[in-house]
Amino acid sequence: MNQEIYLDYAATQPMAAEAMAAMEQAMEDVYGNASAVYRTAARAKQLLEQSREIIAETIGASPEEIFFTSGGTESDNWALNAAADRAAGQDGSDEIRFRTGAQIRPQIITTPIEHHAILHTLSYLQSSGRAEAMFADVDEAGRVNQEAVCSRITPQTALVSVMMANNEIGTIEPIREIARRVHDAEERQILFHTDAVQAYGKIPIDVRRDGIDLMSASAHKIGGPKGIGFLYIRRGIRFGAFLHGGMQERGRRAGTENVPAAAGFAAAAKAAVRHMEEEERRERALQQIFLEELRRGMPDLILNGPPIGSERLANNINVSIPGINADSAPLTCSQRSARTGRGQNPRCASRSGRRRRKRNCTTRRRF
Repeated sequence: MNQEIYLDYAATQPMAAEAMAAMEQAMEDVYGNASAVYRTAARAKQLLEQSREIIAETIGASPEEIFFTSGGTESDNWALNAAADRAAGQDGSDEIRFRTGAQIRPQIITTPIEHHAILHTLSYLQSSGRAEAMFADVDEAGRVNQEAVCSRITPQTALVSVMMANNEIGTIEPIREIARRVHDAEERQILFHTDAVQAYGKIPIDVRRDGIDLMSASAHKIGGPKGIGFLYIRRGIRFGAFLHGGMQERGRRAGTENVPAAAGFAAAAKAAVRHMEEEERRERALQQIFLEELRRGMPDLILNGPPIGSERLANNINVSIPGINADSAPLTCSQRSARTGRGQNPRCASRSGRRRRKRNCTTRRRF
């Protein structure tokens, strides 16, 4: 029997043993509703808050700044919608920064290579008259032009959103420098958001040091369960409720809490951070070997994105192969028991410059 080689960790990865064990124990022993008041519920609430504390610690945040969501897509939607509402005075505060409708609308600055959870949400906000979209250029390697970001800031700018690491070509963006320049802008009320779904658990993150106001992350990219993520909201930022109903997540995100998933997420996050340096060294070695072997068989192969090194995620290789159709390549690989991703898959979409035929392969476990 052929052994399967799974190369699409940018899309999702197998559950970590630590996450499965934490979830199994929670489902067996901690089955109460965390929002109720009896003893069984108290145990569920305790485990939920312990999970929140563990995740907060991984990014240098306080537990009350972590809000559990269904994943990266919901977190991105929440951040953009809430920022637009906040700027328009629709978050319950008395302050109205900008008027919507035919008059001046809040402006959101982002890049053309963001995930569709950002781009499509921004398109919706713009078409519904709630915000204006502005795009900062990126270079051929996917690096954000910091000057382009700053030059687009106006008194109407409410939010700047730049992904921490690109899901398709692995580019690690200079988030700290961009956030600093955004916060140094004349308009002091601008929020800075980063979609860290591909970066969380793979590179060090400290929201205080990095100047991050809002951050999205997802569990299944680091060996946690699907269907849970979080939005970090810096203390002091006033956001209204995203989902209405009960008072879960401190009244900002209604719905019965998924305690087993939170426990699995926390276990996966703790393991990812604990082994981060070791994993990066291992993946860097695999990354280099893999690319060398590809080039040995295909000398005209093109590496998309930045060169191998500190500006690229260690678990990412994205290549163009002249003469190979990106739509047929995954099927060909699958027939040989290799699982790969291709450009334009759900978490791997690029809209920068001209379109190329791309292979998105990662070198994490099970390579």
